[in-house]
Amino acid sequence: MSEPAPAPAPKRTKLDSEASRRYSEHQYLHELVEWVLQAGGHISEALELYKDEQNGFSARIRPGKNGNLASVGGPLTLVSCPTSLIFSLANPNPSLPALFLESPSLSIHAKACFHLSQHLLLKEQSQFWPYIRLLPKTFDTPLYFNDDEMERLAGTNLGAGDVLLRKQLWMEEWEAGKQFLEGVGAERAREYTWDLFLRAATIYTSRSFPSKLVGITMDSSIEENTMLSDDNGFPVLIPLVDILNHKPNTKIIWEPTQTSFSLITPETISEGSQVFNNYGPKGNEELLMGYGFVIPENPGDSLAMKFTISPRGQAAQIWEQRALKQTWREVFHLTKSADSGQKTSTVPALESDWPEAFVDLFRILVANENEIDDLENGDINATPISIRNELAVALGLKAAIKQKLAAIRKYDISLSSPAAGYRETVADIYRKGQEDIIVSKIQKLDSFLECYAKEGILSVGQYLNENPNFAQQLGENPIPVEELEGADGPLYEEIIAKEELVFIIAILQEFLDCERVKTPSSRSEAFWRAFVHKLHSIPGMPFEDFARLNEVVDDESEGVYAAIADYCNSIEREDMQRFIGQEVNSLHITWAWGIVRAKCITVGDDTLLTL
Repeated sequence: MSEPAPAPAPKRTKLDSEASRRYSEHQYLHELVEWVLQAGGHISEALELYKDEQNGFSARIRPGKNGNLASVGGPLTLVSCPTSLIFSLANPNPSLPALFLESPSLSIHAKACFHLSQHLLLKEQSQFWPYIRLLPKTFDTPLYFNDDEMERLAGTNLGAGDVLLRKQLWMEEWEAGKQFLEGVGAERAREYTWDLFLRAATIYTSRSFPSKLVGITMDSSIEENTMLSDDNGFPVLIPLVDILNHKPNTKIIWEPTQTSFSLITPETISEGSQVFNNYGPKGNEELLMGYGFVIPENPGDSLAMKFTISPRGQAAQIWEQRALKQTWREVFHLTKSADSGQKTSTVPALESDWPEAFVDLFRILVANENEIDDLENGDINATPISIRNELAVALGLKAAIKQKLAAIRKYDISLSSPAAGYRETVADIYRKGQEDIIVSKIQKLDSFLECYAKEGILSVGQYLNENPNFAQQLGENPIPVEELEGADGPLYEEIIAKEELVFIIAILQEFLDCERVKTPSSRSEAFWRAFVHKLHSIPGMPFEDFARLNEVVDDESEGVYAAIADYCNSIEREDMQRFIGQEVNSLHITWAWGIVRAKCITVGDDTLLTL
């Protein structure tokens, strides 16, 4: 149901000196206050409204009597607006065709913007004129930036296309709405320009409240035939209440009733201090895009990271089984990592710093065949899947976020050109906040990888450094990968990388009886000891178990594996005979190669074997 029509705008009233001191010298602001009060609204006696260049319209606790410092203790109702003055689609003006408001082809956002545009055009004829005339005419959001100002956003999400996408969406809504009005012969249809629509849309992004939180509903015929944009219903504007600016972590109570909407502070506020509202935890990207300001060192700052890759085949089935799709979003908002520069002796969970669904999807995307089988047949809630998988996830996250850092730094004009004006300044602050979040994430991931490196991984380089005899053998008698031909070309290009061949041979040489007592004398020896125990604990991994079930080597690979076996047999080492008790054959290579595929991960130019 529509609310009753608001009280008509009062004639200009001459305020006494007390009122002038409380409400500042801005006559329109005085009249707005009187309009709200006459309709049954409220403004605290302790509150003083004012306007300055930095904050625009604001509110603060007025000075005490005789200039004495004072504080105001909460709870205190700061401002209250009667429901009849709340501006929204719940009280449409008859001059906008009902067919327009009820059209199923137009979004709720488009209808709201044309509705507000209508009142901006009506001016004094609008019953909301005391409020409407104080609404800003221009903004500092990126859709109002010129080319030089937009350059300050290059490399960020806003510069990479988010601003353009919003403009395209709004222009499509405006064009559709205007064509509709012209088609039905609506009054003043041509006056609904793009600039007017943009102003109305930005007024809503910068100062509206969601109707469902305020408790406002629109006419059922409009709501039923409207494409609602989100679960919050439609945007509403609340005169006088929206004069309070945003400050993170401010304690404020929103109190909607059937007759009014109030802001209540539970805190004690000192005299002269500005009084704030709290829009909720918003990062600088959202604040700049929607409001035209940012907060330096914003505690609620976030980085929007888009991810649209989905698992396929068997991995997609596992993704469905893990019942995470209901929490999945294409855009995740990452916050600055806590204690990102501190070292830790324990391996932190990736979920403690990244969205759980995001991490879990990465685990599935980077899983190899063995890990896919474990995911399919094991506990769907067990994490991590394996050390190899967790390392691959961390490295994948690091690679993805480093791309964003490289883009931001590549186009950082602020390094060579100081900001010229407010818009360039806020763009630089936003940009710096995005970089800080990324750097903290990279540091946290480095700490994560370092923790795993202490016990869970061994690189080819480290193994060769700690086994000089083997390294010398490789130097004097290189693995003849160039001479080995697979079905589709050279083996080292199509089947097995050189570094993986090193680990295949190392596994054959190092995999001794796990019961044999050996005190580690090097990092790699400690790793191999743990590695042997690990393999013996996995069914089917010991060579004897593998050989009993796999006596035949694939014909296509047999020649390749046989050539590697011949090379292994040319190495003079006693441990080799102690391990297998016979010469290496294709079945041994198949077994070792399966382990390498299951346990190795490539990082840059190095290959790591994981527990």
